[in-house]
Amino acid sequence: MGGRSAGTEGGRKRPVPAARKAVPRKPTARTTAARKPTARKAAARTAAARKPTARKAAARTAAARKPAARVSGKDAALLRARQRVLIWYGEHARTFPWRGTRDPYRILVAETMLQQTQTGRVVPTYQEFVRRFPTLERLVHAPAMEVIQAWRGLGYNRRAADLHAAAQAIEHEMGGVFPHDPSKLKRLPGVGDYTASAVACFAFDQQVPVVDTNVRRVLARAALGKDAAAVAPAGAVRLATKWLPPGEADRWNQALMDLGAMVCRSEHPLCRACPLRAGCRYHAKGRHRAPARPAAARERFEGSPRQARGGIVDHLRDAAHRGVTLSVLARALHPDRKERDLGWLVELLEGLARDGLVEMTPAARRGSPRGVVRLPA
Repeated sequence: MGGRSAGTEGGRKRPVPAARKAVPRKPTARTTAARKPTARKAAARTAAARKPTARKAAARTAAARKPAARVSGKDAALLRARQRVLIWYGEHARTFPWRGTRDPYRILVAETMLQQTQTGRVVPTYQEFVRRFPTLERLVHAPAMEVIQAWRGLGYNRRAADLHAAAQAIEHEMGGVFPHDPSKLKRLPGVGDYTASAVACFAFDQQVPVVDTNVRRVLARAALGKDAAAVAPAGAVRLATKWLPPGEADRWNQALMDLGAMVCRSEHPLCRACPLRAGCRYHAKGRHRAPARPAAARERFEGSPRQARGGIVDHLRDAAHRGVTLSVLARALHPDRKERDLGWLVELLEGLARDGLVEMTPAARRGSPRGVVRLPA
């Protein structure tokens, strides 16, 4: 007996019911509540999204609990020393016509004049010089003769020629713009470490130490308990850099210069008036009471080649454009000298010519008494 085929019942076909149309269910309150996050859960999720990671939170907590950095005893003493010096400077600062200006040209003029020359001698010559040559451009285009004449009374006349050459280098090679960096300033004629640092600091507020004789003496005594001569120049610069207060280089350098000139003098220092007395190692050792050491032997000026060179330039200043013959110049320098050989004078003049301070005719170079020498045009 065969079985029943699908869709049949009792030999008759069973009708296939029509497919029911899906009717969407209405959401119930329970279903809606299950799908919709509660306000509390939503807030929790938002907070979790905004909450820093555990690592960040731990770092913040540790930073908040970390104690402030402590200042060591040495650092605290240095801070106090800086403060005392700057307070002292505010009350006792010296006044000079080149202080208070940021004009790099005028500062260069002053610092060039101050090389190996006391401030008292520099002030009147500086004022007259900047009156005659008030700007870099005026100095550049001035005849060398006028620049040398304006240097009268300062000595070391080569500085005048170097200053003139430096001004021309700034104008022609640097577009009239002063370099700010000490290393670039040192490329100028006659500009060494001290002058470069001074111009960079006082004109452009570069935070660099300016170490002259006074600064070197103050720091050598206060910090090391030594005389300045016992501290090498490089060591003095490192020490000055360490003592330099951030952002106060201008005032600080001027303060140490004044302190060395007025209080911490090379002989008979006025320790009772010194703001560094409390921590000064030199004072602590009692070395301030020791008798002054004899000054190092210096080259005798009287009768020296340096005196002769200065005398030649002074004589030529008076002769101006005319110039003088070797015979006249020899008599002016040594009225009692009778020898006819002028080789000694030619040697001096050739050195001055190399420094840009004189011009010699061919006859003068041969040693002829009639040869003429004059200041450069």
